[in-house]
Amino acid sequence: MAKTLIADLTPGERVQTAFALRSKTLADFRNKPGKYLTLVLADRTGELIGRAWDNAEQLYELCEVGDVVEVAGRIEEYQGTPQIVISALRRAAEGQLDPADFLPTSSRDRQEMLAELEQLLQSVTNPHLRALLACFFEQPDFLERFAQAPGAKAVHHACLGGLMEHTLAVAALCEELSARHAEVDRDLLLTGALLHDIGKMQELTWGATIEYTDCGRLIGHTVLMDRMVTAALRTLPDFPELLADLLRHILLSHHGQREWGAPVVPATPEACALHYADNLDARTQQFIELRQREGGPGKKWSAYNRLLERYLYIGPYDEPPVPEAEQAEYRGDRLEGLEEAGDD
Repeated sequence: MAKTLIADLTPGERVQTAFALRSKTLADFRNKPGKYLTLVLADRTGELIGRAWDNAEQLYELCEVGDVVEVAGRIEEYQGTPQIVISALRRAAEGQLDPADFLPTSSRDRQEMLAELEQLLQSVTNPHLRALLACFFEQPDFLERFAQAPGAKAVHHACLGGLMEHTLAVAALCEELSARHAEVDRDLLLTGALLHDIGKMQELTWGATIEYTDCGRLIGHTVLMDRMVTAALRTLPDFPELLADLLRHILLSHHGQREWGAPVVPATPEACALHYADNLDARTQQFIELRQREGGPGKKWSAYNRLLERYLYIGPYDEPPVPEAEQAEYRGDRLEGLEEAGDD
C-alpha cells in the first residue's frame, strides 16, 4: 500500500493509507444515543484528526496508541482544518513499519553527522577516555541505534537522528569553550558531551511514535546513562579512579539543578560547561521548533507556552527593505551630524 502523506491530503479526496496512532478517545453524542471515536493520526509531515461516527466502540478496541493503523476514509474540512471521516480501520500488518514514514527526521544529513562524530572521537588524545568512548561508538549496533535515536519524546530534537544532532551541537559548544579557557580539560569535557544523553537510547522507544520505556519512566535517562558508563568502566581495569569519578560527576550533573533531575549539581568547570552547553542547545532548539510549528503568515506571537511560561515572538525577522533614496538621505544626515559634532 502506497503511503499518502498528511501534508499532501486535500478535502474531498478518498484515501486508504497508514498512519501512526497518537491518541484515541470515545465520546458521547450530544443529541442522540451512542458514541463516536476521535483519533489523532500522524506521520512525518504532521497530525490529522480522524472521526468515526459509526461502530465507534468496536473500532476503539482494534488498535492501541503507538500502533500503525490502516485507515480508509474521506478527507473533509472542519473549521478550516482537514480531518478524515473514517469508513474502515485496522491495525497494520507486521513489517509495514518504517519509522521514517511516521516520525520527522533531523534536517542534518546523517552521513555528515557521522563523519563529524568520527572526527570528534579521533580528536580525543587521553588514552583512557578514548578507550571508554570506543566501548560505545566502535560497536556497530550501538552506533546505528545512536544515529537513529530521537533526542526526546517532545520539546526539542524529537525526531529520528535528534540525539546525534543534539550531541554534536553540545560537543561543538564545549569545543568552543575549551578553546577559550585553557584551564578546562578539553578531553574530559568532550567525552562528557558525547556520552551525556546516551541513556535516552534506553529511556525512549521509537517506531510509529516516540514513547517512554518502563525503565525510562521509572529511572530516567541520567541514571540509565550512568549505568551504561559504569558497566563500560568495569571492562577497563586500568582506568584511573579519580578520572572516572570526575567524568561521572559531569555526566550526573549535566541537568544543572536537582529540581531539573540532576542527582548532583556541577562542582567543576567541566561540569558547569557541559550543563550550560546542553541547556543552551536544547532551549534554542525548543524555541526554533516552536516557531516552525506555530509560525505562519500574519502570525507574530505563539500561543502561551506553559513549559516556558511565556509567549514567544514567532513573527518575521526581516524588516522591509529601505528604499535607496532613504538610505542616501540617512547617510547624508548622519555625515552632517558627525561634522557638526566635530566642530564642537
